[in-house]
Amino acid sequence: MANLIIKRATGIYLTVGIGDNPLLAKLALDLEAKHNHSLIAEWHYEDVPDKLWPVTDLARVWSIGQRTATKLNQLQIHSMGDLAHTNPYDLKQKMGIIGSQLFAFSWGIDRAIVHQKYTPKERFYGNSQVLPRDYFLQTEIEVVIREIAEQVAARLRAHRKQACMISLGIGFSFSENESGVHSGFGRSLKIEPTNGNHEITTTAIQLFREQWQHQTIRHISLTCGQLIDDDVQQLDLFDPQLRHLKQHQLDQTVDEIRQKFGFASLVKLSSKDKGATAIERAGLVGGHAGGNAYD
Repeated sequence: MANLIIKRATGIYLTVGIGDNPLLAKLALDLEAKHNHSLIAEWHYEDVPDKLWPVTDLARVWSIGQRTATKLNQLQIHSMGDLAHTNPYDLKQKMGIIGSQLFAFSWGIDRAIVHQKYTPKERFYGNSQVLPRDYFLQTEIEVVIREIAEQVAARLRAHRKQACMISLGIGFSFSENESGVHSGFGRSLKIEPTNGNHEITTTAIQLFREQWQHQTIRHISLTCGQLIDDDVQQLDLFDPQLRHLKQHQLDQTVDEIRQKFGFASLVKLSSKDKGATAIERAGLVGGHAGGNAYD
């Protein structure tokens, strides 16, 4: 082990934190590795409920000082689990940008920009949301899935790509985890190349309905992979009215309006329903956290 080799060679103790992102690695280092006999700790996203949420001394958590911890306590937030299950829009309103950042931290999400260039093995486009509360109604969950699917589809069109694979990830609520149920599920499906709202949304809803068994939901993610260039349109001989092509043109027109006037300038009526998040998330700084930006 690297830390033992360094200890023998130099006499210096080395503490190591390993994680799925720099934030989780730092938390693993501070909250576990420094207190382990091996001086090594490894944290993954699925470890967050068991390892991070029970922390009640908030000032021990990286980026939370004593003043911030006191303010969180005044908001009746006494653990990282409490923070993870607080309405993020209320946090942002009461604490500003730091409130949104701390909410993301409580779920192990690291939004830091790493300047070192990284070339992924396979490019994909996706978006994920930690919901502002537990969702248990199918209609509300599917509204958010549709919103995420349309945001990802818009990114595909902006980069002139089509996806041949769609993956949906669902994370259950804290209460479901406590009851011993699995933390969530993920499903993928190969499809005909597309970047259309209808096709991607329909597939995502299908994947959800095939696996969901009425658990309460707190996290939704959608990714589109196996990308190809969007340089041709496959026409359907059995569609003489070219409905597919017209829908593609409509999607592009909506994209242009949103690029010019903002995402919330044109939304579906369902985004006004209870449980929808797209409009509120479009108001976050730069649209970053909502994935609504056209990059």
